[in-house]
Amino acid sequence: MSDSKAIRSVTITNPTGVHLRAATLIAGVVRGFDAEVVLKKGFEDAKGTDVLQIASLVAELGDQVSLEARGSDAERVLDALEQLFAENFAENRENTEEAKS
Repeated sequence: MSDSKAIRSVTITNPTGVHLRAATLIAGVVRGFDAEVVLKKGFEDAKGTDVLQIASLVAELGDQVSLEARGSDAERVLDALEQLFAENFAENRENTEEAKS
């Protein structure tokens, strides 16, 4: 793993925040890249592959979360995470699909 490092900040826009399902999606994305990721909220941090640590950050609507990645895929994993956060963990799409059923 190279020493490439990247940092981004995201604002939680999902009305239900980062709950267990969202934390599971985050960890799944991180596992797909060659990078170590840490999420930080205030003085708390969580390993990007640990669902319970991510959920324990209790990131709620409007909170700022820092995403820090180190490794050869540092920029790519943060791109993917930024998109996941921006899409509110695909919850709006799922709720729309359920309403159509």
